[in-house]
Amino acid sequence: MFTVKETEKFKDQLYEIYDELCLNLIETDQEIWWPTPFYFNLDEYEFRESYDLFNGNCGIVLFFLKLYQFDGNADHLRIVSKAMYRILNADEVLYPKFFALYTGMGGVIYTCLIIFEVTHDEFYKAKALALTLHHEKQLTGLLKADLLSGYTGNLLLFTLLYHHTNHPKVLSMVSLLIDRLIAEARISEQGLKWDYSGSKKAYDSMTGFSHGASGIAWVLMQVGQYFSASGLIYLAKEALRYEMKYFYNPAKNWLDLRLGPHRLNKPDVHQWKLETFLPEMTDVNAWAHGAAGVGLSRKLAMQVIKEKSYMADCQNALERCLDDLKKLDRTDFTLVSGYCGMIPFLLNYSLAAQIALILNQASALHQETNSYNTYVSSGVKDYGLLSGKAGIGYILVTILIGQNSDSILSPALPENNNKSILDDQYDEIQIKRSVFSKYYPRTLEKLKYFSAFEAEDVDDFKEKLQSAISKMPNDEIDALFNLESTLVDLWKKHKGYFSFEQKHKYWLKRAEESLKLTDQELIDRFFRLSDRLKLYRPLKGIKNELLLFISDENGIKEINVGLFTALILNAMEKEKIKGEELVKSLHTTLFGDEPNEKSLVELVDKVVQQIRLLIEAGFIEVVR
Repeated sequence: MFTVKETEKFKDQLYEIYDELCLNLIETDQEIWWPTPFYFNLDEYEFRESYDLFNGNCGIVLFFLKLYQFDGNADHLRIVSKAMYRILNADEVLYPKFFALYTGMGGVIYTCLIIFEVTHDEFYKAKALALTLHHEKQLTGLLKADLLSGYTGNLLLFTLLYHHTNHPKVLSMVSLLIDRLIAEARISEQGLKWDYSGSKKAYDSMTGFSHGASGIAWVLMQVGQYFSASGLIYLAKEALRYEMKYFYNPAKNWLDLRLGPHRLNKPDVHQWKLETFLPEMTDVNAWAHGAAGVGLSRKLAMQVIKEKSYMADCQNALERCLDDLKKLDRTDFTLVSGYCGMIPFLLNYSLAAQIALILNQASALHQETNSYNTYVSSGVKDYGLLSGKAGIGYILVTILIGQNSDSILSPALPENNNKSILDDQYDEIQIKRSVFSKYYPRTLEKLKYFSAFEAEDVDDFKEKLQSAISKMPNDEIDALFNLESTLVDLWKKHKGYFSFEQKHKYWLKRAEESLKLTDQELIDRFFRLSDRLKLYRPLKGIKNELLLFISDENGIKEINVGLFTALILNAMEKEKIKGEELVKSLHTTLFGDEPNEKSLVELVDKVVQQIRLLIEAGFIEVVR
């Protein structure tokens, strides 16, 4: 793929990085380690010590292991052994606070397994198992679902550990995390998504490889293949389908849905329209977020799921990467956020000239600044794998070994030649039954014998359910089906915890202003329903006259209301209404005659009290 001259140049770059890492390590009789920059803010940091894969010593160990696989120098294993001695005896590992694959204890376990695979030293396999069993609850209890900092990364890890140990407890941990993925899957306008809770500050469940749908799909495809579990492949397909909701064709990129403070400092944020944030969501393209990482999952999907659409996705990802390389206008070549993180995807296309260009520019930047990322002040002394210099060395040695070399940027599972023991538990029909049943539990309970779970998605499932119901007319079942179908439509539009957290800030401010108004001032105002509220009138077969469906941080709630509240909300359902008109309308409905002054005054008091309660609850709002 590369010329002899290019290969020699790569070797020179590689060993320059190796020399720098050796020059800056700290060594005692038993231990080796490297300092890690910890930031207080964008410009202030201090050096501490980290054991993780992202920017700590485990990541640097993986570089030396990969280098040993390339040149066979036994001194690399000496460095690995002494570095691991310090890592495994560090307080942060003995009493860990973080447990994810790239950013916590999961990375220590993974590193032990890779050392075992390379050296066949049983100590590291035993250590990986012992650490896993000792920290079982923390390793499976991560809040996020993503690859980099969530529990799907650990699902990949546990499957690898099970491959090497066949330990039944590890298999139980695999099953536990698969069950979590099934339980936490949520429908969207298309596909399935995860991380809709308060764990992510994003417009919606995220796209991308490190924190989003592509990384989750990658793990599901890897684990699904390993256990021949067709249901996991289905979940991966649905994750990728969701991600296409945020493909932005003009930029040939998948939107970066993260919303930091600078993106939230915009007018009309509370309306939560994609257009408000769109201009800044198209720019990012790296391994962690954007086309380069998304392309990795699409390449795997071409092999595993075999749908033609993935070829077009890969082409779009490739075009975006090539466009970025024509500019090369950023001074970040790190694996996580820079140009070198594009290389694993580009290797699929044998683009030697483009890859060489990236590495040559990385070398030139390093010669000029002694850093591979000038956007951070610690770049000169960041020796981390994803964040710094070890990562550039790692990608160089990966290229020199050959493009089929396993990579931390696309961690793969070995082939499993044993009979699958999870196939029956996680076949496609079982998975679909679990996902679809969550949205129609009451309808299915009444149908009892419905079994058409081969539907492609929740919309197809709804059609099959409706067809079954039409063959056995029943008012109660019709009513339940319509109610749950309405809830499904609301769930599809739900953008997750963070969207409502931001909306609540606006609603609370508006409510506080409105509640300061006098009774007469309130009556003189116009009112409308909050956009988080939907009125639902059940069909005959359900006793309630009116239900409220409330969308909030945690999902959709159903609330029953009394007659008086129902009348007020009904009056402003279709359009805004002025307070005095609301009172007259209610008087006519309740008493059926022309209002007199006394009855109007009494009704005004009751209406104002109820309006204040509804404003405070966030059900209605005063229109300016």
